[in-house]
Amino acid sequence: MDHQHAFQLKPAGAPYTCSGCGQLGFGSRYHCENNISCNYILHEECVNPVPYAFHPFFEKSSFEFHKKPPGHRTRYCDACGKDVLGFVYHCSSTNIDLHPCCLKLQRSISNENVTLELYRKVHSKCAKCKHKHVEGKFEGWSYYDGNSYCYHVSCFKDFIVENLKRGYFSQVDRSITNSTNRETQLALTSMEIAQSSRRGRTMSKYTKIAVVVFKLIFSAIFGNPISAFVAILEALATN
Repeated sequence: MDHQHAFQLKPAGAPYTCSGCGQLGFGSRYHCENNISCNYILHEECVNPVPYAFHPFFEKSSFEFHKKPPGHRTRYCDACGKDVLGFVYHCSSTNIDLHPCCLKLQRSISNENVTLELYRKVHSKCAKCKHKHVEGKFEGWSYYDGNSYCYHVSCFKDFIVENLKRGYFSQVDRSITNSTNRETQLALTSMEIAQSSRRGRTMSKYTKIAVVVFKLIFSAIFGNPISAFVAILEALATN
């Protein structure tokens, strides 16, 4: 018989997959302490879900929390387009689904004179996929500064997962002095994506703005990056 989970907040460490929603997580997490062999881990958004929720992007929807996707067909999140693998907020009347983390995405994020707004629909191409739509007619939510930088939430997730598989985060819990160049290369790769959307600025200004944009979106989607990763990005931004 499964034991009753008792959760304890753990500090940021290696990347993890949330046992509730099945989505990737960084930063702090809630780990079951009831059994030494239990690896049940939850996002903050998943450890204390609310039974009912609303979102301003879907004014006609009233969401109810489910531990498993309702029905028998494969369901996807109407924010990022990724499959629903576990915990989900579902509206039975509009048939709309949201991952817990997507439901809680901040509408506005800002730092160092850079402000990004979350949009259900946006009039700019994503800096990564170069399209307005994630796939087919599905636009997907985006973070956009209203001028140069636009990233689909879905594309940013893909970018991080791709680099996770390549080993960029295998040593992220080390101090900045002992880290390899993998995290630096990840930041530079993201900056190359952002830079392709606009020309004419100096590389140093490109670098600083792109790093801030990268850090803001990373934190909004995955939770606060661990200290070593943040230190690398901030070091790049000040050079």
